[in-house]
Amino acid sequence: MALIECVDLTHVYLRGTPLEAVALRGVTLSIDAGTFVGLLGPTGSGKSTLIQHFNALLRPTSGTVHVAGIDLSQPRADVKTVRRQVGLVFQYPEHQLFEETVFDDVAYGPRNLGLATEEIQDRVQDALRLVGVDPDAFGRRSPFSLSGGEMRRVAIAGVLAMQPQVLVLDEPAAGLDPQGKQEILGQIRTLHRERGLTVILITHSMDEAAQLVDRIVVMNRGQVAMDGPVRGIFRRADELASIGLGVPAITDLMLRLRRRGVAVRPDVLSLEEARAAIWEAVRWN
Repeated sequence: MALIECVDLTHVYLRGTPLEAVALRGVTLSIDAGTFVGLLGPTGSGKSTLIQHFNALLRPTSGTVHVAGIDLSQPRADVKTVRRQVGLVFQYPEHQLFEETVFDDVAYGPRNLGLATEEIQDRVQDALRLVGVDPDAFGRRSPFSLSGGEMRRVAIAGVLAMQPQVLVLDEPAAGLDPQGKQEILGQIRTLHRERGLTVILITHSMDEAAQLVDRIVVMNRGQVAMDGPVRGIFRRADELASIGLGVPAITDLMLRLRRRGVAVRPDVLSLEEARAAIWEAVRWN
């Protein structure tokens, strides 16, 4: 059963004004519970507008959006419940940190729910551990004394402390050094695998998508241009190139070898697969 379902979703900014802009055009999309979906597309393709409909930050101009059975196209929809169930992490979420301590920042959301002190304590400690931050070592520190990667993880912990069913992340590794990227992406992978969270990831990195997600949705000009399993999407390299997108580096290497007459598989997604494909091509050549 779909946890999130959009049917013929259209969104128009500044409708009826000279600045009117159509951001989404008839998007139909469903996302099942427990899946890991990558949302790709060139700048301005509608990705960020789409995810803001998932927790009712934006409402449809036309069409419908259902989240956990709640119809967000209705004026009196239960928005509070949806926002508890769908945690949205924007780019550079550390810019939203503001409390004096790490503990207080992560506790901000649960406190606003009116939870008991003990429940808040448990949620904060659990959320920090989920992102690889020791609550005892970091809880009383200022969030502004942390490294960029640590601040990013604390900001994500603040969303996880609300115990959402869905985690939506907009370029979570943007601006981090290679080690920080690997750490944050590893934590996201663990959250999906061990906690069964539904994860929706916006990324411009084809390598990140190949490593993490089960399914890719490609947006272009406000519409769904492609939707399918990762391997199937990256087989369509020419179509991706036509809208300004690439394929993972290792997939690109295989395609280059094929163009030079080496009979390797074109849908390789990892170094291990590449090694096996090259060995197979050499063995049969």
